[in-house]
Amino acid sequence: MSDYNFLMEIRLSPAQLRVVNHLSRVSAGMGLNLYLTGGAVRDLTCGQPYIRNLNFTVEGNVQKLLRALTADDGKKKKREKGSGPSFNELSPKLEISHFNSRRQVASLIYAHGVEADLAMAHREVRPRPGRDAEIAPAGIFEDLRRRDFSADAMAISLHPNSRGLLLDPTNGAADIERREFRILNSRGFLDAPECVYRVLRLSRRLGFKLEERTQQWLEAAIESGAWKSLNPESQGRELRAALQEEHPARVLRQFAQRGLLQGLNSSLTSARIFYDRLEKIRSVARTTPGADPFVVYFQTLVEPLPPAHRKQLAKTVLVYPPIQRLATGMDGAARKLAKALAGSKGAIPSFTYRLLEGQPLPLLIYILVRHPKATIQNRIKSFLVRAPQVRDRLPRAELHALGIEPGPRAEAILNKLFMDMLDGKIKTQPQITKAMHELAGISSEHSSKHTPHQLSKQATAKPHKSAK
Repeated sequence: MSDYNFLMEIRLSPAQLRVVNHLSRVSAGMGLNLYLTGGAVRDLTCGQPYIRNLNFTVEGNVQKLLRALTADDGKKKKREKGSGPSFNELSPKLEISHFNSRRQVASLIYAHGVEADLAMAHREVRPRPGRDAEIAPAGIFEDLRRRDFSADAMAISLHPNSRGLLLDPTNGAADIERREFRILNSRGFLDAPECVYRVLRLSRRLGFKLEERTQQWLEAAIESGAWKSLNPESQGRELRAALQEEHPARVLRQFAQRGLLQGLNSSLTSARIFYDRLEKIRSVARTTPGADPFVVYFQTLVEPLPPAHRKQLAKTVLVYPPIQRLATGMDGAARKLAKALAGSKGAIPSFTYRLLEGQPLPLLIYILVRHPKATIQNRIKSFLVRAPQVRDRLPRAELHALGIEPGPRAEAILNKLFMDMLDGKIKTQPQITKAMHELAGISSEHSSKHTPHQLSKQATAKPHKSAK
């Protein structure tokens, strides 16, 4: 039996673990049972190198928990304005990007880009295949048993009294050990056609095979055309999931070869898909620190479509309005930014840095992939690669040793050093040290005769009246 507390500690990112702890703390304080469920538990169990998404299920009222989470976030912000320790470690910044009142599912965006879904434990009754299911509150075991595949029907308790306990009512862990997907209902692909897309996508990513009867039921569902009856919400969710895969071009090509693209959006059936460009985006993103190419993948997929179709797909797939605006306006923003980079000032690294600082990273990836001029690409690459290396050389500790405490003055000195180092005005370590002393108003000769403690007192002392 795996130690899931240990797995969460070592396999979740620090930011993800803070989110888990935050939700666990708040829900326990309300007397609610909270569980980590779905793909996160599957990926922890089968040894995936990183956990993509966090899915939480609560036995109880989701809106009540959301209000508590929002109130907790408000307390943190109020506390941070005053004195005393910060709440950052306990309460990461939270934004509710979407809430489906019918399904009682909320999409959360935390600090550092961590995304999570919070859902009510429930049971489902589908009146017709592909139609919205009727839902009602249920316990966690009933919720798990109504899920699609055994590998996704596991949960980890996050309640303090049972934290780390695995719930596996359908024996999903054994199927994961065999590296196979087993659907839990013979009509699963017919009643929930989104499962057709999900099992093809996940089996490719994880290298799983389909259990024999699951394979037979899948082929029968594809042959029947059940996948054509997806509702818009499911279409958007499955297309979003395909674009978030490591190899979206391969996933989309697999769907196209099976004739399944129409079920995700009828516009995609006749549209040209730039598979080679999708692969190039992936290649560029892999060499760009901190890059998430999802929005660029989306823009490339919908580019051949009419503007009205692009806008509608953005609402369905991207959900979050700022991301929608970024995707639909990316081409125009890229042309404007590239024009500024191409000017004579663009040759000055400090100008390029100020121009690119704060720009969305997907926009920079888009230019790297699409712009034909090597000069423009090299200036962006310098910003992404060289600038962080230069910043790492800034003498923060040495400046503090001169008596300059962390704060606005220290940052102003370091920023001036940074810009001069970028522009090549300062290159060697002696030059950095000399410039630092000059900017701090302390001569090198003077500083060598005093201890850091004496320098600190001198730097903070008020000038004598006779010195005026």
